[in-house]
Amino acid sequence: MKNDHENHNAFGMIYPNLRHLEIFLRLCATESVTRTAHTLNLTQPAVSKAISSLEDVTQIQLFERRKNRLHLTANGIRIRDEAERLLNQVGFFRAEIEALQKSRRGTINILAIPSLGAGAVASAVGDFLISHPEINVHFGISMSRQISEMVAQNRIDVGFIHGSSAHAKIKETFVAETTVHCLMATSHPLSSRPEITATDLSPYPLIGTDVESPPSVQIREAFSKAGLHANVRTEINASLLAAEAVRDKTVALVDPLSVKPCRDLVLIPFSPRIPLSIFILTHRDKTPSLPVAAFCDTARRLIFRTTMKFQPKP
Repeated sequence: MKNDHENHNAFGMIYPNLRHLEIFLRLCATESVTRTAHTLNLTQPAVSKAISSLEDVTQIQLFERRKNRLHLTANGIRIRDEAERLLNQVGFFRAEIEALQKSRRGTINILAIPSLGAGAVASAVGDFLISHPEINVHFGISMSRQISEMVAQNRIDVGFIHGSSAHAKIKETFVAETTVHCLMATSHPLSSRPEITATDLSPYPLIGTDVESPPSVQIREAFSKAGLHANVRTEINASLLAAEAVRDKTVALVDPLSVKPCRDLVLIPFSPRIPLSIFILTHRDKTPSLPVAAFCDTARRLIFRTTMKFQPKP
């Protein structure tokens, strides 16, 4: 009958029990069955039996007695060294399993810019909560600069922004890309155009984004190259605000993901094309937990699917 403390492989070789190796290493350190039994909360016969079983399994004499003290044999020293290496690896394995188990529970913290947070990322949160009912989610919206700082400071697990954070402590994963669009009323004289240029917009009042944002800089450059000045009457720090502000002949230059479908408004691509690249931000020195990685995958799919409708048609 197979002994409960022995493991056999397909070739009939017998491997020692890990508990026996732990007892063996403690005995190597104490050189005393009595002290080993005491520190491991075992009886002395249990320690002696474990060592005897280990010697039977390995077919190697591990100790010899000299002057009533235990001394490792030459082969015992080799077995000790290998046992230390093996149990160290077992320790790493156990620690990794524990980390993975913990990562399946707990909380993840997410921030996104408003145009993404109110759309695809919010949808990703909803889907994720269904597929991961044991995980709590803290989710909010903020501006790109604040999101980048919080990821770099390890205060949130993942962020979603436009453009590069240019931060050494942040890992950036490109997801998809949209372009700046012109948002206007369906009654606007330009509403039937397939695309709109700076020249087209020159007679009309504009709603633009924060003057320091990369899209705003590129929009001003487009007007400058056309020999024109952008008639920006209002600046907003989130494209999400534009839909309610558009009136009459006013045109807002926006991220199209920020605008919900509406029969009274129309989105038309701005030309030349001004890209809005979407990135997922995580800390460069921190391996994302399983829930964070799963959420990023969910968000990536939804963002990509959402952006496809705004891709130029061939």
